[in-house]
Amino acid sequence: MARKSSKVTDFFYKVGDAVLSVGRLPSKLKRRARKPKVKPPKREVPQRLRGFFERRHAGWPEYVMLKAQLTILSLFVAAVIYMALLPAEVIVFIPLLLVLSAYLIYLAATQLKRAFKRDYPAYRSFVAMCVAIAWIFVLALRHSPIEFSLEAIHLALIPPLAAIVFVFVAFTAFRLKYGRSFTHGTVEEVQGRRAVVHVSYDICSNVKSGLYLVESFAKVRKGDQVKLSVERPMLGLRGAKVRAILGKSKSTTLRAKKR
Repeated sequence: MARKSSKVTDFFYKVGDAVLSVGRLPSKLKRRARKPKVKPPKREVPQRLRGFFERRHAGWPEYVMLKAQLTILSLFVAAVIYMALLPAEVIVFIPLLLVLSAYLIYLAATQLKRAFKRDYPAYRSFVAMCVAIAWIFVLALRHSPIEFSLEAIHLALIPPLAAIVFVFVAFTAFRLKYGRSFTHGTVEEVQGRRAVVHVSYDICSNVKSGLYLVESFAKVRKGDQVKLSVERPMLGLRGAKVRAILGKSKSTTLRAKKR
């Protein structure tokens, strides 16, 4: 009887284990379930715009910067329309300005950070400066505590003059802190003492992306990362000019030493 009872007990134990184990995952599967693999976001230009960027020798970083520039332009246009044409439409324009500002901050914290790792602080400061300029003008011209009157016109001019001074100081400080007379590029072709270099967009040197035929003061070959001298105009509205290859970048030199 003891043997029969033990067999019955064993049978119920097995049935119980089978029932209770339903829904359980093996240890390996548990580890996989706990740590799902998150695919990194694609860093590609949308298909419909790819031809446009390829013709200009531009890529995903330039696409991200274009989005930021268009958003900044939209922010300034919305601010001007609100201040000059539709000052009464506060309910429409203040939320719109907030949304555009929030999107710029999002771009700076995510996509601009991934696109321009080396000079990210400069791009972050540029976006913050543009957002600040838009809001300072809105507050100075539309929500200033000083009311405009001919009798006290000198007081009424203080807010707009202060906003203009802020813009001048901000751009001067940005240029002094982040501006430089060189940029980096990749050698695409070598032609004797000259080389064709691909340069990406560079806000610090104010260089546009593209292919540049320049002189080379150093011996380089195709695929090398190089440092290039840049001629920056006083105002910089048309962008700087890439002049010559000064030498190989540190990254290229370090790779050569490791080999």
